[in-house]
Amino acid sequence: MKLLIIVSIGLLAAVDGAARGRRALQAMDAFSLQSFTQLFRQTLLNKIALEMNNTVDMSRDLKVKMDACKVQVTAKTDQCKSAAQSACQADPSFMDYLNAGANLVNPYTYLEGPFNDMASKVGDAVDLLGDKANGFLNSVKDLGGSAVGGVYDGFSSAFNGFKDQLSSLGGSILDAGNSVIDTANLIGDGFTDLGSSIGNVGTDIGHTIGDIGGSIGHAIGGLFGRRELDAQTRQCMEKCAPCRPLLLPTQSDIITSVCGPEIVNTNKTIQDRVGKLQRVYDATLDKIHPIITKVEFDPSSMNAQMQLANVHITVRLNGRDQSYKTTVPYSMMNLPTTAQNMAMEFWGKSQ
Repeated sequence: MKLLIIVSIGLLAAVDGAARGRRALQAMDAFSLQSFTQLFRQTLLNKIALEMNNTVDMSRDLKVKMDACKVQVTAKTDQCKSAAQSACQADPSFMDYLNAGANLVNPYTYLEGPFNDMASKVGDAVDLLGDKANGFLNSVKDLGGSAVGGVYDGFSSAFNGFKDQLSSLGGSILDAGNSVIDTANLIGDGFTDLGSSIGNVGTDIGHTIGDIGGSIGHAIGGLFGRRELDAQTRQCMEKCAPCRPLLLPTQSDIITSVCGPEIVNTNKTIQDRVGKLQRVYDATLDKIHPIITKVEFDPSSMNAQMQLANVHITVRLNGRDQSYKTTVPYSMMNLPTTAQNMAMEFWGKSQ
């Protein structure tokens, strides 16, 4: 409360000074900007913790769908082989072209690299936010514990980096209040609705699975041991209706034809989610390029509720410094809510 009063007094002084003369935009003073930036970072870390939980859940569901798809592909492959043997005078050798018995990689492996990279920066979270990072750190610790405990079978390796880094911090930070982010409360506060969401299942397929290059792409691509076809085998397969889905040009085309589009869509959504999580996380904890460098406001835009309507913010967004007029009114008597809403607007603009 003392901090809020000091910040508000500082802003009121600036407003009063501006009212006596010019009406140009006024920059937030250094102390207020530091406090605002810390709350802004805290909001983004809490949002990241929420989205990490959601992404893990989505990866778990994808694993179930991939296992079911493997059964469907095996059945389609058997139908194709049977039809080809009946349709052709020769008995074409598939030469392991469709090896439906190949091991299916756990899709959680895609999360391991990005999460380990994020884990390497938890010390920066403590340096920049102090105990305001506790909610994020404890939430990651809690999710990692669930994974290791078997709730997310085969997922524990993706949290090894966080586990090691959290252990190196010792108990003093994590035990301070033992705060864990209440994800249900975050959703109620608009953490999902303010700004655009990361991406939704059922949107444009985008990249083909064979071109993605991430581990989850390889996991789905590894559903088949597909090799180049000789001309005789291709001609034979083309005669057989059960074989035609297996002749499509990309892995994503084959999976969509045999199992439906949801696996491909979910795969892309997870790719988008993890990429955005990592980029926003890096920007939030960047010590060289602060996530906020300037907040400016027009003192004459203050309304009866002590809100400034004309506010401009300069942030590190999508890899470069950008300034824009925020749609969030600056509530001079409620700094935390203002910082949270502006952080969620930033999230929506992040790619």
